[in-house]
Amino acid sequence: MTRPALSTKARAALDAICDTFVPGGEGLPSATEQGVPEALLGLVARNPRAAERKQVSQLLGLWDTRLLCAIAGGGVRRFTSLSQADRERVLLSWADSRVPQRRAAFQALRKGALLAYYGSGNGARNPAWDAIGYPGPLGPPADPPPRTIEPLEVSGDTTLECDVVVVGSGAGGGTAAAVLAAAGLDVVIVEAGRYFSERDFDGAELSGFDRLYLNGGGMASADGSVGLLAAQALGGTTVVNYTYSFRTPDGVRREWADQHGVAAAASDEFDASLDAVWERIGVNAEHSLPSRRDETIREGLDKLGWEWQVMQRNVRGCTAEVCRLCHYGCQLGAKQSTLKTWVQDAHDAGTRVLVETRADRVLIEGGRAAGVEARTAAGHRVTVRARAVVSACGALHTPVLLARSGIKSKALGKHLRLHPVLVVWGQFDEPVRPWEGMLASTYSDQDADMDGRGYGVKYEHVAIPPSILLSFSPWRGGRQHAELMQALPYTGGLGVLLRDHGVGEVRTGRDGEPIVRYKLTPADVDHMRRGVRGAAQVIEAMGARRVYSSHSKWVAYEPDARGDLDSFTRAADACGWGAGQAQLVSFHIMGSARMGRSAADSVCDPTGQVWGTPGLYVMDGSAFPTASGVNPMVTIEALAHMNARGLAATLA
Repeated sequence: MTRPALSTKARAALDAICDTFVPGGEGLPSATEQGVPEALLGLVARNPRAAERKQVSQLLGLWDTRLLCAIAGGGVRRFTSLSQADRERVLLSWADSRVPQRRAAFQALRKGALLAYYGSGNGARNPAWDAIGYPGPLGPPADPPPRTIEPLEVSGDTTLECDVVVVGSGAGGGTAAAVLAAAGLDVVIVEAGRYFSERDFDGAELSGFDRLYLNGGGMASADGSVGLLAAQALGGTTVVNYTYSFRTPDGVRREWADQHGVAAAASDEFDASLDAVWERIGVNAEHSLPSRRDETIREGLDKLGWEWQVMQRNVRGCTAEVCRLCHYGCQLGAKQSTLKTWVQDAHDAGTRVLVETRADRVLIEGGRAAGVEARTAAGHRVTVRARAVVSACGALHTPVLLARSGIKSKALGKHLRLHPVLVVWGQFDEPVRPWEGMLASTYSDQDADMDGRGYGVKYEHVAIPPSILLSFSPWRGGRQHAELMQALPYTGGLGVLLRDHGVGEVRTGRDGEPIVRYKLTPADVDHMRRGVRGAAQVIEAMGARRVYSSHSKWVAYEPDARGDLDSFTRAADACGWGAGQAQLVSFHIMGSARMGRSAADSVCDPTGQVWGTPGLYVMDGSAFPTASGVNPMVTIEALAHMNARGLAATLA
């Protein structure tokens, strides 16, 4: 992708915006001295939607006009001529605007600028790391193992033939490919992302997002209400996820079977697939050794009398020193992603693997799937003719692939679920060093069922590098932000993961790219509100001297000194729970091409086959009838395992 072309005036505005977010001083470089504007433009260039890249250029082109500055409360002067305090007031007028689009623009600029500042060393050690007491990324591994997968080389327009072509290689696609290949079928994997291995995983945050995440980690819903994180690499999101492993809850399985007609979800067959997945990816609790962060969380939960459990994770040979940054890939190879398990199995069984190859459409001939048309990053056309097609490119891209292929379904793209997350933070008198130790060894289901129907919140946490803190904390001025970041060693947090009813959909833009629309239902808002209050109770019980939320405004209290839990909750309500107010992020994207009992309200039948299109199957998180309520990797793999076995039997 090309970077937005900026005029001299627009570039000056961008420099001033970045320096307002991070003015520097006291030995620290400013944002422009750290090269933030260039890095931010690089992130914008990762957006595949030309219209949105153009909007950034247009906004920056208007930013330094007197009219726009006056509208934002900066008087009749240009933004670049204002003092730091006045520029902060202008930015905060966008953050607190009644117009959702202005709030979304502020949040996009804030996250991009701050990630570029704290996530990049600019070729050297970032001086900001020393200022906030952070040790920095891992660096390249000393002795990485050799690569064990050989992708197929494509040097010109190519036609391949096989039994099954699988689009995507993550939890669904990787598992399906392995099962099909083990059954003796000829399989081709088509993966849009690149092939990375242990030697590529250095823990650097900015380059990690740029290389490993969809759209460089900058994707969000259309109104900016929720950030969307998914990977784009061989192995999919299993390469960068947190390894938290949960079997599908019994209540969710019954709901899918009884209310959505997916009887197999409650069957012994699904049990067998769950067991097979659990074994293959090595899920265990032995590697969940508690860090100081975990110990304080457990102490807080115990003080409240709340339940907690040890986190189970799909790792072998994991060490705490490296684990802290495995959301940028595991350089030990300890994380049992599909790259290390199912994709490797498929490759060893003869599966041909294409990387940096984007599927444009499914070939449909005589009413049934007959293969896919794809294009490599170098522009070569690849046609894969097959007896069956498995779409497993994730809940963002499966619905648009089907739409581009002419699939007509009222349910296509509907019923999107996101498990939106907020974080409540605590600042402590003693160092927590929250980046240390395993990613997490503790979670709580104390409030997992708030309505008697299995909907509520799960309390989870994660090792905290700078990007996590800055993503889930407010920016209310340069000095206040610097103080929050400098308190990183004394900061601990608890995430509130919502099992959402959701009103979400994935639409297909004119450019063929996904457009996500999403909002919380009133019941979701109530559950999230109660979950944020519950997380604050835990943080207070952990002994925090200050508690604050990831709302856009300063929502905080100091136990036994200033404010209390009730004032905290009132402040959260006053800030709001809408777009750009509660800073939601989704790591779990589900349900946009769901299975069900009929074509009236689902895209595919309980076997994963698309209604009315024989030979076309969906085997990823988009097939979920509702949100799983737990980290979905194991469930995606088990459904793909079960339905791929059925497909193999059909083709045999």
